[in-house]
Amino acid sequence: MSSTIDSAKTGGPGAGIMAQEVARARAAIEGALAAEGITAAVNDLRPLPFEGVWGVASSVCMSLASDLALKELEAQGALEGLSKKEAKQKSSGAAREKALALSAAVAARIEAEGSFKTVEAVNGYINITFDENAVAARLLSEVLAAGADYGQGAPKSGRVMVEHSQPNTHKAFHIGHLRNTMLGIAVSNILAAAGYEVLQATYPGDIGMHVIKCLWCYECFHAGEEPADPTMRGRWLGDIYAESDARLSYRKEVLAFLHLLSKEDQEFVAAIDRLLKLLWRKNTEGEDIAYLLGRLTTQTEINADQLREQDVIAKFWPIIGDFLRDAVANPKPYVPVEGVPEPTTTPEERLATWEDLNQHIDWWVPSQGWQDQVKATFARWEKQEPAIVKLWEETRAWSLSDFERIFNEVGARFDVWFFESQVEDEGKEIVRELLDKGIAEISQGLPVVKIDEKLGLTTETYRTLPILRSDGSSLYATKDLALTKRKLVDYGVDRAIWIVDVRQSLYFEQIVKVLELWGFEQARQAAHVPYEMVVLPDGVISSRKGNVPLYEEIRDQVLARAREIVREKNPELAPGKQELVARQVGLGSLKYAMLARDNNRIVTFDLEEALSFEGHSAPYIQYAHARASRILEHSGSTIEELAAKAGTVDFGVLSAEELALLQAMAAFPGEIEKSAAEYRPLLIATYVYELAKSFNEFYHDHPVLKAEEPVRTARLVLVAAVRRVLANALGLLQIDAPDEM
Repeated sequence: MSSTIDSAKTGGPGAGIMAQEVARARAAIEGALAAEGITAAVNDLRPLPFEGVWGVASSVCMSLASDLALKELEAQGALEGLSKKEAKQKSSGAAREKALALSAAVAARIEAEGSFKTVEAVNGYINITFDENAVAARLLSEVLAAGADYGQGAPKSGRVMVEHSQPNTHKAFHIGHLRNTMLGIAVSNILAAAGYEVLQATYPGDIGMHVIKCLWCYECFHAGEEPADPTMRGRWLGDIYAESDARLSYRKEVLAFLHLLSKEDQEFVAAIDRLLKLLWRKNTEGEDIAYLLGRLTTQTEINADQLREQDVIAKFWPIIGDFLRDAVANPKPYVPVEGVPEPTTTPEERLATWEDLNQHIDWWVPSQGWQDQVKATFARWEKQEPAIVKLWEETRAWSLSDFERIFNEVGARFDVWFFESQVEDEGKEIVRELLDKGIAEISQGLPVVKIDEKLGLTTETYRTLPILRSDGSSLYATKDLALTKRKLVDYGVDRAIWIVDVRQSLYFEQIVKVLELWGFEQARQAAHVPYEMVVLPDGVISSRKGNVPLYEEIRDQVLARAREIVREKNPELAPGKQELVARQVGLGSLKYAMLARDNNRIVTFDLEEALSFEGHSAPYIQYAHARASRILEHSGSTIEELAAKAGTVDFGVLSAEELALLQAMAAFPGEIEKSAAEYRPLLIATYVYELAKSFNEFYHDHPVLKAEEPVRTARLVLVAAVRRVLANALGLLQIDAPDEM
């Protein structure tokens, strides 16, 4: 499944059968070259690109031929008196002849050893094919003997810590957080499978202005209202945060909407006189409103101070609604006006915005003092007032309990829990140390590290990193420096990996460089694994919007649809089994959707696409595993019995579909190594999909249970091995492999 072969030079535990075969081919070619008096390493082995053939090709003779031909011609004096161009032409012709002769000689020597099915010299290449049945028997034996460990690499030195899942307490866990968590789990699983010692860490944000706003909103409007069910409190707290943000931005949104009307609705501007007459008929004082309307039509911005009269909006706002409803009920054609931009919103959209804002028009008057109340709450926190600290501890526990429940549901297991609140003081100590060492300096009133200057760079690369605010309060960098020091010192981590969204790429490069300047050599091995956001077909997710798609809401929709699909496809399943399978399929579809796009690609989550049994989805792969399980169940043979027969299987002449499955399974260890090196779970997600696709093609074209012996047994062993590798690959993605669906 790979275009190149990059395996160990020798086979061995964890190297895989394919690596061992490649190592044998490499050793044979190098030995034959040595017999020809040439010492050369063979590093260019590639799979033979012929359907139905299992082997490798090398162009080493072509690479060597140019130098060999040149040396021979020089020794013979054949290049004397020739220009450089003539000498090159003569050498080129001789090189081709030398490549043909050398490849023929090398192929003949290897062929004489009888270690491979065929060995040929073709146009200077050496093509070696393996004995498919012999290699298949060894491969299938290895897969079934290793079981859940198949594909894992030999132990590697170095401890790795993967930090992922950094949701903020006092906020809801939304679908965007799921991608972070699933990438972190998958990267950790893949690194562990590749042989590394891996620690998984989470770093919830449990302090900050978002916490203060949530505590303010709770105290002022919802104290004592928390749900009786403890499992609902974390999610409810997320709703409180969303409400706090909506309350604090309400005045700004109302003013922005009024200004939008003054710019985009010509009828609104032209109707000022009509509105004033309507006010007069309603016996309403119109002077303040007339002033407001004048400001709307002449100013580019509206100052909230102009609207401090408490009754202006109360009188004016309902009439705006009447006007907008009339504009929708009695639409008038748009007439362009020279010098006036075309509206960006429709009358229907403007009315919808008014209706949304109108739900909370009672916020208008009290909202004038809310920002001051939040500042007062923050001051209480800064003083560590016992009442506010106690409330923080209690509500923080609600959020963390909610996070743990979700983490358990998706399969996240953490060795270490870090918290922002725990590293703030340490970070400030580090800032002082960096200042004392001359790594940091005071610039424009705040401590910074001028990274490019300290590294001696003349072009802007890493820029300048502020590490503390001028008032002494901490920044993200303050805490991340302390956190990373903990990882490297307290936990003995050799490589720190951050799973954080792509917008933080420069920031983490800066953190790494500051750590290097500080003297931490391990920082050179640190890696930021960036990823793009998750969106729904409707648009971008925002954690500050009240309509943010929460993880649990999306999950419930997915599980409901999965139950329908499972009932349709297998109505005979017992209800309890249907529920289990629906959960495996539903959660699997969510997880796979987060991983089946490259890290740097936006994920657009579509429910029906994610649950498809026909497309690039978890259910498609899971169904292949279930189908393999069903074949084995009907075969009358156990996995143990088939494993005992694996070493003697005989497929006769292997079909292209059988060979494709064998080659795919042989490639699995290499795919794990590559995915681990690149921190790209996508490679495993794509691999397991292609394996499932190859299995379905095999299943449709080749009978298993009705085949004659010895092919029947060989195919059953093949099915058992494919089932094993499907489960192992899905396991790396933390996705269940159902036995029936």
